[in-house]
Amino acid sequence: MIRALIFDCFGLFYPDPVLAYTNDPSTPPPIANALDSLEEQGDLGKISKMEFVAQAAALLNITLADAEQRFFHSDMRNEQVVVFVQQLRKNYKVAMLSNVGGDMMDGFFSPRQRRQLFDEVVLSGDVHMAKPDKAIFELICQRLGVELREAVMIDDRQKNCDMAKSFGMRSICYQSFEQLSADLAALTK
Repeated sequence: MIRALIFDCFGLFYPDPVLAYTNDPSTPPPIANALDSLEEQGDLGKISKMEFVAQAAALLNITLADAEQRFFHSDMRNEQVVVFVQQLRKNYKVAMLSNVGGDMMDGFFSPRQRRQLFDEVVLSGDVHMAKPDKAIFELICQRLGVELREAVMIDDRQKNCDMAKSFGMRSICYQSFEQLSADLAALTK
């Protein structure tokens, strides 16, 4: 029986700001690789938001303010998914599990918004582990009071979905709202 739904943030609620650069063919590979490395360090809490901003600004030859705006603020929230989560919360425990530095989320969801939308939130930088590490999946399920087999991981990265499945969870690899809605309906019949 499914008791909990666990959502990634970037790729579902918001476009992934680093992926926008690393997937852009006009971004030189050394810069794309350096941005990937910065993201991984932030995901594990090894660098702060301000350290990320300073290094990204230097890499992209932009101001600190521009780097902060590009990577840590967005008005492109997928409200369809937000409303869906609010509806789902009536019948399921709902959580956010995102690979992001602990001090890097507020420009997307304030602490108040996170409390309103989710029963639990785990940001990888706060716990110094990241998806697809089994321990972070176990942690979010523990905080929700459910077993891995009672949870569905919803993520836009196939690797994270595949690993969640290998640990006994169910998963949905997000491609569109319509696909998510249909796949979740099929899982919860």
